[in-house]
Amino acid sequence: MKKQKLGCRTAHAFLMGALLLATAGSQLAAAQTAKPVLGRYGCTASMYSGGAVQYTPRGSFVITADGKYVYKGMEKPSTGMYTVDANGTLSFKGGYLNGGQATKIDRPNKFFLVFPAIPDHRWTCGLASDK
Repeated sequence: MKKQKLGCRTAHAFLMGALLLATAGSQLAAAQTAKPVLGRYGCTASMYSGGAVQYTPRGSFVITADGKYVYKGMEKPSTGMYTVDANGTLSFKGGYLNGGQATKIDRPNKFFLVFPAIPDHRWTCGLASDK
């Protein structure tokens, strides 16, 4: 009888250890994927009108490893800084996107971007080039 209890305890300990490892691994993977891919993100505004969706290009922004961004959607590029939170949301400070946030959506390397100066309420931005 003691061998049977010991076997159950061993199996239980093994399963708990495996569960803890799996949980830690998924949390580590989530933390690693929260960082955005560095590069250029093209942005588009969409508007529903007259039974159809119209898509309007709105330029692009480039994020770099040193926490800087450049928005290229006007005659003269606009620069500022960005930070990334644990969920992968980009927060912009300075430049044209000042006060804005780019929130990750359910597709890889895609964001919904909102910021105070935006004329279209929200843009969709996706990785166009990681170089």
